[in-house]
Amino acid sequence: MKIKELKKLIDGCHVEDLNNELEAIVISKKNKIFVSDSIRLDTDSGRLIIATQDSEQFKLNKFNAKKEMEFAKKMVSKRTEEKTLDIHS
Repeated sequence: MKIKELKKLIDGCHVEDLNNELEAIVISKKNKIFVSDSIRLDTDSGRLIIATQDSEQFKLNKFNAKKEMEFAKKMVSKRTEEKTLDIHS
């Protein structure tokens, strides 16, 4: 899946579904299952990074996910400002 496809999938969600918490369910080769809410989309590389609660990276991954979201919000704000300037030009 490409990031733009993921964006379309999210944009197509019902409004009520957008408030749901996101969790990852991973099934290993040996059919072991783990669930995690430590999920980060690394937009630079297109990687989805999931950390288990017992891993050393769990908290760091959640922290970095917040940083990715802050950056995304700045980009959305910047694009909105640019569109506003284009309309008034």
